[in-house]
Amino acid sequence: MILLSLLVFMSACIMGDGGTSTHGRVLDESGKPIKGALVTLVSRGRKDERTSADDGSYEVGVIHAPVTPLGTLTASKAGYEQYEKKFNSRDELAPPVDIVLKRAVAPATAP
Repeated sequence: MILLSLLVFMSACIMGDGGTSTHGRVLDESGKPIKGALVTLVSRGRKDERTSADDGSYEVGVIHAPVTPLGTLTASKAGYEQYEKKFNSRDELAPPVDIVLKRAVAPATAP
């Protein structure tokens, strides 16, 4: 009986609420994939950075104590405005999370 209780406890710890992750695609405003965007997930002091693939796909995740995830998902690439999404629950990161990057506006030059 003690062994069974120990096994149940260990399974709960292993399968428990100990991480935050998501995946999706990084796209431009016309829906075309953006290759090479840096996607960063920060939650509970942990950080994971990945670069989007040729088709714009990405997957990021961190392991942390079994608590409610809080953090930020960001994406950036030269020539685009930075994307940032703060989250307070796993539901806000339910995959897929497609990120749309807007073209950066070049500063006006004086004549």
